Amino acid sequence: MPTFNAEQLRTIGTSIFSGLGVPVEDAELVSDLLVEANLTGFDSHGMIRLPIYSRGIKMGAVKPGAEMRIVEETPTSAVIDGGWNLGQVVAKYAMEVCIEKARNGVVGLVTVRNSMHVGRCNVYAEMAMKEGMLGLMSVNSASYVAPFGGKSKQLGTNPLCFAIPAGEEPPMVLDMATSVWARGKIMVYMARGEELPEGIFMDPDGNPTTDPDWYTQGGVLRTLGAIAGYKGFGLSLLVEILTGILTEAGTSNSDEYRSRPFYGGNGIFMMVIDIGKITDLGRFKSKVDDLLRKVKESPTAPGFEDILIPGEPERRSRERRLRDGIHVEDRTWGDIVVLAEELGVPIPEPIG
Repeated sequence: MPTFNAEQLRTIGTSIFSGLGVPVEDAELVSDLLVEANLTGFDSHGMIRLPIYSRGIKMGAVKPGAEMRIVEETPTSAVIDGGWNLGQVVAKYAMEVCIEKARNGVVGLVTVRNSMHVGRCNVYAEMAMKEGMLGLMSVNSASYVAPFGGKSKQLGTNPLCFAIPAGEEPPMVLDMATSVWARGKIMVYMARGEELPEGIFMDPDGNPTTDPDWYTQGGVLRTLGAIAGYKGFGLSLLVEILTGILTEAGTSNSDEYRSRPFYGGNGIFMMVIDIGKITDLGRFKSKVDDLLRKVKESPTAPGFEDILIPGEPERRSRERRLRDGIHVEDRTWGDIVVLAEELGVPIPEPIG
């Protein structure tokens, strides 16, 4: 796999999106967030998405520069129509609205429909966290997950994200799919030609498989939790209700959702809590610090060197990949090169 530094990938991503008619500021935003996903170890949401987004733009399902409208609002809530703009652009705007709504009261709540794929949810929840607030973000997605005990595609990977500020300790950022894996991780393994770990995937008949090529042949993800998969199933249903029904975006298994071209989009639910209006913010952060320190200082079980707080693996990956570079799968890079040549975009030389 070729290796590139972050700036090389940001540049080629911005150039390709701009060549496809994406406003420059939006092209820079989306490219930056794709590269950030790679840096933090989430290759499933990184540059592998660039050719996919580009295909959506070409077919007219993704509408760069489309108007984003508040269609209903109160002092502390809003319903937003994203106009099928790029999801990162829509979600950033929506979280800015949500933070302002929280400032108006204690809690801000925003729902969004007609948005394309937003990428990693942590980006937007952390916007609230950086304002000294608690950020919550969730989306539904195309159905690739079977209900616990089933074998057909009924649910999206349906992530939940919480971003919680701390004081002296790094913050806690939990960003997790309610399926055992994100769908994009199957795409990464398929692009690399590697077998999956056991317990992740099933063939269309519900038989366990480690072959990622079933992804294009009706393969199905499992819900989070292995023998306790009913817990992930319950969380996934909760996400569908908040992001598919409350938003009127459509649930992942609905005819309305499945009839749309391309991804089908993300229904978005986000909530922001202004911590300082409930308790003293400094005291809150100090108590979060105490909690995290005590957890990290607890004895480790055999086979573990340390205890990692949610968000910590991503920070470690970012440091390592900023230093060593980002590997891009041969298949993914080949798709990016084809796009670049088509648009007359310079192709960088790998650093390794």
